[in-house]
Parts: sequence; C-alpha cells; structure tokens
Amino acid sequence: MERTLRQRIKTIKEIKNQHGMSIPQIQDIVADHGGYVSPRTMYDIFADGSEEKNFHYQSIAPIYEALIDVYGDDYSSDDVMALKQMLKDRNRQIDDLLVQLESKQDEFDKRLSVYEERRKAYERSISLLEKQLDQLDRLLFDRDRMLQQLLDAYLQNGGAMPSAAGNSVD
Repeated sequence: MERTLRQRIKTIKEIKNQHGMSIPQIQDIVADHGGYVSPRTMYDIFADGSEEKNFHYQSIAPIYEALIDVYGDDYSSDDVMALKQMLKDRNRQIDDLLVQLESKQDEFDKRLSVYEERRKAYERSISLLEKQLDQLDRLLFDRDRMLQQLLDAYLQNGGAMPSAAGNSVD
C-alpha cells in the first residue's frame, strides 16, 4: 500500500509540474470533484521528499482521482506498470506454450506417420495372408474332390483299386 501511495504522490507531482499548476488550483479541482484536502496537507504532499513521508490514503486519494479525471490516466502508476508486466509475462508464457505445442504437434505428426506406415504394412500383410488362405482353401478343396473321386472309383470297383494296366488303352 505504501508503494502505491508513493507512486500516486509522484504521479500527482508530475501532473502539477507538467501543467504548471498551483496548489490553490489543485484545491479547486479537488473541490469541483467533491473532495477536500486541507491546505496544510496539500502543501505537505507537494513538498520535496514527500514521497518518503507517511500520508493517509484518504488524503491522497481525492487529489489523485481529481487530477487523473481531469488530465487523464496516461501517467503510469504502479498498478498499470504491474498489469503491463503481467501482460508481458503472460504473452511470454503463451509464446513458450505455443512453441511447446508446435514441438508436441511435430512429435505427434511423426508418430502418426510411423503408425500409419505400420498400419498400411499390416493391412498389406493381412491381404497377402488372406490370398494365401484362399489359395490353400482351393487346394484343399481340389484335394478333397480328388480323394472323393478316388474313393468313389474304389467303391465302384468293389473295393479293388484300379490298376494302371487296366486303365491303359491298347
């Protein structure tokens, strides 16, 4: 709080000096804004080295509010400077987080690429295995068909195996 009061005293002194105002003029401005500060306190506040003295907030607030209202708030106070610093810090944090996010995104994209390549390789392998299974099924079907024909021929001949000599054409 003391630091804020010191900064406000510096600010109202800057306004007074920049606009070449007298203490009675400042008292009039404060009065026009519905405030009051005794002339003695007013002189104490604007005295050299007053930033180091202890003043009540109620003594400085009406002067500060009236002068800021009339002359604007382009006078940097600790609050504004602190907010600006916080904003800079937040922007720096956001920049850092964006860099981290980009790095994570690059890492994710690389991993995704590897996984996609693996998936495609597995799909090709599965497709090849399916074709081999189809071919094996056809071979087994052909073998079963030939065995069935052989069995049928055996049974038709009364259990005797047909000989190669009997099948030959003379």
